[in-house]
Amino acid sequence: MKNYISLAFLFISITLFAQKEKATTIYMVRHAEKMTDNPQEKDPILTSKGNERALALSKLLNAVSLDAIYSTDYKRTRATAAATAKDQHLEIQLYDAKNIKAAAASMLQNNKGKNLLIIGHSNTVLETIEAMGAKKPFDSIADQDYNNLFLLIINPDGSTEVTAMHYGAPNSYTEGEQMMH
Repeated sequence: MKNYISLAFLFISITLFAQKEKATTIYMVRHAEKMTDNPQEKDPILTSKGNERALALSKLLNAVSLDAIYSTDYKRTRATAAATAKDQHLEIQLYDAKNIKAAAASMLQNNKGKNLLIIGHSNTVLETIEAMGAKKPFDSIADQDYNNLFLLIINPDGSTEVTAMHYGAPNSYTEGEQMMH
């Protein structure tokens, strides 16, 4: 009888441990370097440096098993996500950066306890972090800053941790004036 009770206790412990909620881990970046030579172009492609940065992002995240990748519906954001999506065998899911609060709520609701990559813009990344319940690590991202990588962890109790770091090559600051963020 003791063995059955011990076995039952072990099974209950394993079941409870397995059901413990996991943190949601979000990697968030601005799109990589974009073409800035044509002020009339509202949806520019990535530069060669931008393509290199997109590959660097994929290589960096290769050690992470992502569950979803989100991008705004622009050439530069989708291109920044493309190599990672290919390497992780995931489809890029689009979100509307004009409604960040709703997009953030939807991403969190659909991906609780999972690992995500979100590609945004200099004027949306920090706001997305805030919409997900965390404090922005700084006030703004400069027009020519492309190498920021934010790690946002949302714990099961709702508490958050944000770490700001850099990835890929240092910013070159050689791109022209930015038309769009």
